[in-house]
Amino acid sequence: MGADVRIPPEVAAVLRYYVYALRDPRDGKVFYVGKGIGDRINAHAREASEDPESHVAKLRRINDIEAAGRDVDLVFLRSGIEDESDAFMVEQSVIDAFAADGHALTNLVRGHHSGTHGLAMLPAVVARYSAHPCPPIPYPVIMLKIQNGWRAEMNERDVYEQTHGHWKISEWTRGRMVGGFALGIAYGIVRGAYTIDSWFRSEQPHDRGKNRWGFHGTPAIELADTVGTHVRGVFPNQVMYRRFLDGYAGSPIADTSPV
Repeated sequence: MGADVRIPPEVAAVLRYYVYALRDPRDGKVFYVGKGIGDRINAHAREASEDPESHVAKLRRINDIEAAGRDVDLVFLRSGIEDESDAFMVEQSVIDAFAADGHALTNLVRGHHSGTHGLAMLPAVVARYSAHPCPPIPYPVIMLKIQNGWRAEMNERDVYEQTHGHWKISEWTRGRMVGGFALGIAYGIVRGAYTIDSWFRSEQPHDRGKNRWGFHGTPAIELADTVGTHVRGVFPNQVMYRRFLDGYAGSPIADTSPV
């Protein structure tokens, strides 16, 4: 590592809390955003030199930069922040701005309260605060829990990709759902609604031998009014999908038909 420019106490007193970025001088790309106070901005390079075997992406990037004979660019994004909670908000906003642009950072977390106040598409934010109960659906419908892969910033295509596969659904159910509808559900909210045109067996390596299936479908105009509504209580425990072959009555009614 080259010259280590420490932050003296009198400078730290003026900077207060700050938000900073680590930038790769080889391509000019920011690879980490953080918040700090005092000499925190310098700590990452010292951590990397103390732990050269680290597999953390941030430290590996720093080691690669220094192995090329360069120094990490240490960049202040905002200083003079009086309150740590404000620094958290600025940090989260910057991280989310990079994510919205498709710029991958090495941050292991998305930022303070990013799940509730951070990057999100407009429909997800509206549904978060004002979701009404899902209206009755007079068609065969299967509700699929997609929250493991769902993110608030997903667009419509991303939601479809999460919803259409892959699921451990029996042949009995698949046969009765062709021509029916599928809803992608995350955290009790309907995120997407699709017709089911056909089913296909998953060819993903991790699905082989598990009898998992996906469906080909298109956005369901008939159920457009269900997107953004809630079906809280439909999924008990670890259940990943619910089917309503005679239609959804607007409340969690048990389905006792064969699996």
